[in-house]
Amino acid sequence: MKYIYFIIAIVLAITLFSFYFLLPTKPEPQTDIAVTINGHDLARKTIESRYGKFGYHSQDLSDIVDEAITREILLQEAQRQGIDREPSFREALQNYYENSLIKVLLDRQNSKIKVSVTDREIDRYLSFTGKLVTYTQLDSVPKSSDQITTAPGITNTVLFDDLALPLRLTLFSLSPGEFRITSDTGSDKTVIRLDTIEPSPATTVSHQDRKKIRDILIQFKRERQMQKWLAGLKKNASITIYQPTEKK
Repeated sequence: MKYIYFIIAIVLAITLFSFYFLLPTKPEPQTDIAVTINGHDLARKTIESRYGKFGYHSQDLSDIVDEAITREILLQEAQRQGIDREPSFREALQNYYENSLIKVLLDRQNSKIKVSVTDREIDRYLSFTGKLVTYTQLDSVPKSSDQITTAPGITNTVLFDDLALPLRLTLFSLSPGEFRITSDTGSDKTVIRLDTIEPSPATTVSHQDRKKIRDILIQFKRERQMQKWLAGLKKNASITIYQPTEKK
């Protein structure tokens, strides 16, 4: 799920002034107006919400108002040049709107997930450190228990500590002869089988921070729950993929 947040973070870099051109404003009471620029009133409460409360020092007030004036002049100039009517601007605004919705949805779903890690799980992870693990990326998902140990694939023997973190988090939860589907795109599945785990005489086991391991396992479980939730949405959705028509 990290790549989703990465994309959203980039899109959200679009400044919030975009909504200035789309959201209507209602007239403010004359007593609440802090400054007027080219006939456009800026309310005191609006400036305070954007730039902070007015301070008691005249310099604080002057700086805040000057910043608001600069922003308003730039907004008006952008509108005068018709930037808000350009297709690229509209597309950027649409992307911002859609990705903001996705971010709020993901944040809310993530806040609903409750996971915990036991000392037994930490001990099991530690039992793999310093060991040689042999695993196989299977060509397909075994159809029966008899096929699990005989299913073909690409086999590797690697020191557990040298494996990428996602692969470590998959293997430590398996016993020899067990497999797990680590990704499922609908049309393609990645299946990992743990074959053996053996001591490595050339390796000295270093001290492991149990708190750090607990945090890693919690994050792993959260991401797995998010992937499961997303897979459920896709499964329940009505999806039709059309092949592009060939040009004659």
